[in-house]
This record gives sequence, C-alpha cells and structure tokens, in this order.
Amino acid sequence: MILQGRLLLDPHQLPQEGWLQVDNGRITRIGEGNPSTVPEAGDDQSLICPGFIDAHIHLPQIDAIGCDSLQLLDWLEQVIYPAETRWADQPFAEAMALRAHQRMIRSGTLGYAGYLTSHLHSTVAVLKAGHAIPVRAIVGQVLMDRRAPAELLGHELARLARSKRGRSALSVNPRFAVCCSDELLSRAYRRVADDAFIQTHLAESKQECEIVAELFPDDPHYTGVYDRHGLLGERTLLAHCLHLCDDEWQLIEQRKSVVVHCPTANTFLRSGLFELDAARRHGVRLALGSDVAAGPDFAMPRVARAMIETAKARATTVQSDAFVPAPAEVWHMITRGNADALGWHDAGRLEVGAAADLLVLKAPFEVDEHLIGRLIYTWCDEYITHRVLDGELLENVKIDD
Repeated sequence: MILQGRLLLDPHQLPQEGWLQVDNGRITRIGEGNPSTVPEAGDDQSLICPGFIDAHIHLPQIDAIGCDSLQLLDWLEQVIYPAETRWADQPFAEAMALRAHQRMIRSGTLGYAGYLTSHLHSTVAVLKAGHAIPVRAIVGQVLMDRRAPAELLGHELARLARSKRGRSALSVNPRFAVCCSDELLSRAYRRVADDAFIQTHLAESKQECEIVAELFPDDPHYTGVYDRHGLLGERTLLAHCLHLCDDEWQLIEQRKSVVVHCPTANTFLRSGLFELDAARRHGVRLALGSDVAAGPDFAMPRVARAMIETAKARATTVQSDAFVPAPAEVWHMITRGNADALGWHDAGRLEVGAAADLLVLKAPFEVDEHLIGRLIYTWCDEYITHRVLDGELLENVKIDD
C-alpha cells in the first residue's frame, strides 16, 4: 500500500512532500516527491502523521462525559460507579468496549493505555473489541476491595502470564489507594508479570490525599503507599499527580515511573493545575492522557491544547515564569512521546520498520511554521480522511456511533 502526502516526520520541522509504503503492518519504504504508482490514500495536498496515542482512558466511562458540578469522589460515587456496574452484563460490556474503540479511532487515537471495570469478563470484552478493531492497547481490570459499591468489589483477577493477545496486553490496575487495602495492593504486586504494566491514580484531589493519609498513617506520603507494595517501577503509569511534595517527585523519578498528565480532566473536576515545572525539575518521565470521562475529549490534539492552556494558566495566576510547552512539544507527546512511555518504541513515528498506525489529514490552511499550532487549536475529527490501523485502511470499519 502506498500513501502520499506531506510527511510529518518531526513536529519541530516543516513536513516533507513524499510518500511511504506499507507492507504487513509496517512502514517499509519512505520516499521524497511523488510515488511511482497511484497511491491508495492521500495526494500532494494531504498530511501524513502517526496515529495518536492516549496514555490514560476509561473505556466504561465513554457515555458519562459532561456530568458536571461534582468533584472527584462525589463524581465517582454518583456517576462512574453506576456506569461501571452496568458492565456486569457481559453483552453490554462487549458492545461498550467495541464502541469505545470506534470512538477512539474516529478521533485518530490508534493506541491507548486504559481501564476496564472490575468484572473479569471486561477483559474478554476488550480482547474481542481488539480483534474487530485492532487498536494497540495496554488495558486492565479496575481492582478495588473497599469504599465502592459491593457489585464492583471482590472480583476474580485475570491471569497476566503471557497475557498479550493480538495487539492488546493486560495490565494490573489498582484504582487508587482509597479503594485498595494493603492486602489488595500486595496481591496486585504478586500478579504483575515481568512485562506487565501497572496503572493507577495518584494525588488527583486534596480530599483523596487526606483520606489516604488516614487509611495508611504509617506511610510517609501517598506515593510511599505504592512504593511500599513494590508498585513503582519503569512500567508504572501514575495518572494526575497534582498534589505531591518534593520527596514524592524524587521517589517517582528514582523508580523511573511515568506520570500521566490529564489536563482536561483536572479542569473538569476542579482538581488542580498540574505542576509541569516540578515534573521537569525532577526529570520525571511524562505522558499525556484524555482521562475520558472526566476528560470530555477523545481527540488527543485537544488534550494537547489543554496541556498548553494549563501551563499558561499557571503562568498567569500562580507562577509568572512557569514553563509553557510549544505546540510541537505537545504534538510529540501524543505521538512518539506517549508511545515511548508505553514501551512501544516502534510506534508514534514515521520511520522504516515502525508500526503502520497512521492518519492521512486534509486541513483547511497553509502549511507553514504554524502548522502544528493550527492543527492543535482548530482540531476537528473531519481533518482525518483516512486511517491506517496495523497496516490496513479502515474503509470497512464503522467509525460513527
């Protein structure tokens, strides 16, 4: 398969006119100018870029977007736990998992790290969805054993050994320390396979931090709870991290864990403004996530825009010299940066040998030094004219719901 267009090889540079060839799910050739054969997709006015990657999303929450005027813990109790309880019905869970994949690819997200519900069959649901629409995924059951509805507690855990099925890999996902006892956190550690990721939430709201301090009074801080149970490592994804002290930032850096910034969700739930300067100062690995449904947008360019706007908000209200990332930097995060954070060093890039998860775009403006900024600030899914997933054009896959 041949794709033609201006190639976004590096968001810090202008795209190059050219083409690329895809065979057996991989980019096999990249050339300049016009291809020698008629392309299957694109033309000399198109843009070709890697598919977007979302480092934090909740599949069961896709219909809970916009339930406003609540903060985190009340929002979980009144909106999210009822939504997740509906996944007790396996056919419903399978339909929802498929629809979540459809909604992601509609917005150009072709890889993600995510959460299911606590039901064992939620893993079956996502594996079936991944077979129908092979979005690359790291995904796991939510683990809880207290402070949540009984219907969501005490479920059997999926076996993780050799857990990769197609393009989906299962992770261990203790929801957050508020809902996890010492015994469950210890069990979570014992269930981690050598190549499995851990996904959890950390210090999203001040109220949550206060409860954790009461539940785990012998630990020095919230991050220390996870560290005591062996849950911090290079394959740990820590969502939010809004209310951390310096010792916690240092511990996260020492363990080489990944902090997943979720700017749209933080604003929606009024949880706080992420301290990007603290993450940079401590050299912490960083990724970017939509956090649907607290985050209202599936489209990662809009999440990237929110990252810039959050940094600008801090610079205008809290810290006048706060670092504000450029559009090219956040575009890098939603492609190659997030891919690297998830251990996918063959994704999020246009290179020979890379996975062919690609987007062909047609945007209504000139290609100049402001291209990436224009894409981020004006993004709409209609810019996408073609999607290539695992080397195949998605012409026959439903992308509307």
